Amino acid sequence: MLVVDNFIKDEIFLDELRSEKFWNSVGQLNWWDGWWNGDPRNICEQFIKNVWKQFTSLENKIAGFEYWSNIHQTGDGLNWHVDKDEKLSKEKKEIVMPNIGLVYYAISHNLEGGYLEIANSPDRNNVDPSKIERLRPIENRLIMFNPSFPHRVSGITSGKRRAIIVNAWPRKPYTFQDSDSI
Repeated sequence: MLVVDNFIKDEIFLDELRSEKFWNSVGQLNWWDGWWNGDPRNICEQFIKNVWKQFTSLENKIAGFEYWSNIHQTGDGLNWHVDKDEKLSKEKKEIVMPNIGLVYYAISHNLEGGYLEIANSPDRNNVDPSKIERLRPIENRLIMFNPSFPHRVSGITSGKRRAIIVNAWPRKPYTFQDSDSI
């Protein structure tokens, strides 16, 4: 796991990622083949390129990136889950997961709760509460981790949390067989 606070130093880019225009433009679920196959088509893909080129050398090792945004506010949370090819799981009962992903907190206004909690074992049916990594959603914080391990968002008692989530995949998920946006 990698945690980097104050990740984005470019204030103009940071302002773009925090803008309503950006949050209104990110679809539910998106696919990008990566910078080695084509230029970024939007600010989120530029963000992905900046992050992944800085920390890894993925060209020719992965097929591309799945990305989406989450907006959680008072009363929200997210139950234990693993990131997987959702369509493949639903239609063919096969479980295929990425082994590296990230969460980036662009906005966390007056936030209480909303922690990213990650289990230390891949068994989501047997999560040991005493062995959970618990990370506070701090603005401009980047967290890279293995999304095939169970993780969740704890309940939010007040405030708003906006995050960008990205998974790198060794092959394009079945979910995106018909379109790069779902």
